[in-house]
Amino acid sequence: MTPMTLLDKRAFYLLEVSSCGGIRAAAEHLQLNPSVVSRQVRSLEQALGMALLERQGRHVMLTEAGQLVVEGFLAQRRLNAELTDTLARLRNLQAGKVVVSVGDGFVDSFINHVMRRAAEHYPEVLIEIKTGIYYPREPHDMVANDEVDIAITYGPISDPRLVVHSFERGPLCALVAPFHPLARQSSVSVAELLQQKLIFLPEVSGSQQFVNALFAAAGQPATPAYRCNLHSVARRMASAGVGVAFMTAAAARSEIEAGLLQAVPIDHPMAARSQGNLVRRVGRRLSPAADYLWKLMKAMQ
Repeated sequence: MTPMTLLDKRAFYLLEVSSCGGIRAAAEHLQLNPSVVSRQVRSLEQALGMALLERQGRHVMLTEAGQLVVEGFLAQRRLNAELTDTLARLRNLQAGKVVVSVGDGFVDSFINHVMRRAAEHYPEVLIEIKTGIYYPREPHDMVANDEVDIAITYGPISDPRLVVHSFERGPLCALVAPFHPLARQSSVSVAELLQQKLIFLPEVSGSQQFVNALFAAAGQPATPAYRCNLHSVARRMASAGVGVAFMTAAAARSEIEAGLLQAVPIDHPMAARSQGNLVRRVGRRLSPAADYLWKLMKAMQ
């Protein structure tokens, strides 16, 4: 079996199983029957004549051979992406595709400040937007693995694989309905927040990690009453008065301007400022359309 034969879709399934920690979890993520994923991985193992996965407790891990196959698959995918971009530039094509991961809290800004101008400048380019809270990989990992061209995320990032453009996003606030008792306050303390029903995002979310760090810095870890996987859902829950969500005023601008939410600053030094990040992979030469989006996104608020 040649190396190129190895790097087919079976290696992709192996990557997903490794990332998700198991065949069933990978199947759920891919929205497939577990038998499909299991059969593909088993076929690859039989072709190689060696095990690619091993069980460790409740999870499965890559064997040394499995790690080599996954690394080869990622390297090949990276080369394919670079070749596609280079050929597009050589032909000076205006058509093509740009894949962007946009954190749910940045969607409104992206649509209003980037999409309209990009559509006018590159009308033939397909712009694919991935948003939400990702599992098992965070947006910046998707950029590093060439699953997306550009990502915009929340919270500090330090990754040598990435070019990172950071920008101020404003103070972290408690988002509440206008009729919520906290809405009448000019600020709210961490101790006061602990008396409320809190709405959290998944732990893998950059914004949730920032919220967790805030409570930890105050020496008062918090337990949420609710958890959801989208900023937009958290905002809707807060506007219904069921609890307190955590975001910047910029992330909830539409609801605040419509009078559906009120942003109450959190009285803690750590909450006084927050950070957004625009990321692309080091060494990745963006297509003309992707480079245009990158420049527009650097000016986003």
